[in-house]
Amino acid sequence: MQLSPLSNWKTDRTEGLRGRGSCWKGLFVLFLFCSILTQQGCQQIKEQFNRVRPNNPVVGPAPPRISLEENSEDSLGYAQISKDATVASGVLLASHDASGELKPIPDAQVVAMVNGEPILAGDIFGPYSKQMEKMKKQLSTEQFAQAQRELLKRDLPDTLERTLLAHALKTTLKQEQIDQLDTILDKAFKEHVARLLEKTKTASARELDLKLQKDGTSLDQLRKTFGTQQLAMQYLATESEVHVELGRVDLLKYYHENIEKFTHPAQVKWQELRISFEPNGGRNGAIEKLNQAVAELQQGKDFAEVARKYSDGATASNGGHWEWTRQGSLADSKVDQLLFSMKKGQISAVVESPGYFQVLKVTDRKEASVTPFEQVQQDIQSEIIKKKRKEKTAQVIERLKESADIETIFDNDPELKKAMRDFGKFSK
Repeated sequence: MQLSPLSNWKTDRTEGLRGRGSCWKGLFVLFLFCSILTQQGCQQIKEQFNRVRPNNPVVGPAPPRISLEENSEDSLGYAQISKDATVASGVLLASHDASGELKPIPDAQVVAMVNGEPILAGDIFGPYSKQMEKMKKQLSTEQFAQAQRELLKRDLPDTLERTLLAHALKTTLKQEQIDQLDTILDKAFKEHVARLLEKTKTASARELDLKLQKDGTSLDQLRKTFGTQQLAMQYLATESEVHVELGRVDLLKYYHENIEKFTHPAQVKWQELRISFEPNGGRNGAIEKLNQAVAELQQGKDFAEVARKYSDGATASNGGHWEWTRQGSLADSKVDQLLFSMKKGQISAVVESPGYFQVLKVTDRKEASVTPFEQVQQDIQSEIIKKKRKEKTAQVIERLKESADIETIFDNDPELKKAMRDFGKFSK
């Protein structure tokens, strides 16, 4: 996907943030967004939607319950979703009740505002509903309230970032263009809903929404997250495009300065026959068992068979096999040195270490090597561009934060207030 033509449009970014974005840029973004959906059949949208889901959630309470009404004209039932959930007004700071205990946060409470756009507690809590329901039964009221706040501390910054980026894109568009984008996103999401219906063997969106509510979310919640995510990513894609002219000299410089990335140490695959002192009645008992194992090896029996029979090492049940091991990675330097001095197929003499005997066999080896520049120059170019795009993305977000009006539930705590705005670092 080429986004470079967008860089030719000169816009006043400050005015864009104030809601007076360039009409030409807005039209281009809209055209580009439509093209993505038309040319790729919403595949990119689907992939990004899948990334929205949280990985291994720890805590989370019940989301808003969105009702669905029957509509025979809508085969999917998506248009039936109600949008009129009651929402608390204004950001309420984290507070205690009259007894001094923390109060639980309802889903409809506004926990943050980004340039006038509210973020509800349910937006954060929704994906973790099952876990939070269990915690609510197991914890005291104050402990549960604290768990809610810990979840907000962890996940709110990411939501603030997405909301800020989505808002920035909207400020470059006229209202009719925003409406068109919403229509495009609705269409893309309806297609995703159709795939979900097929995948979950569900008859209608109404039935699917009821299933989602049992899991702590809803179609309306997923659509909201889906839309915000897509707008945020589209804004970053357009604003963070970089144009870098890299010659062979630039690529070679990077190659030599980062040669360790392309250097591969020697590796071996090997087998171990280990006989420990303690389970065999001490050193003498281990020697007796070792002699039996060595005698069978000398008779030409398969090393793996002998290892399974006699070894008590970690991989004994697998015939003593160890996968590729890099030189210098073993804690026992004596064994490490021995393995990398042996030839493929060679069996070592008996090695005695504190508490056990070992017999080793090298089954395969790779010599140390350096990947030639010609094989990695395209990867180097991509890496340099990726790094510069990452730097520009961070700059874009920092610029937006400087002019953004952000309020959160934690603004009465200076340290947490700062932490809630510490997003866009791209450290991962």
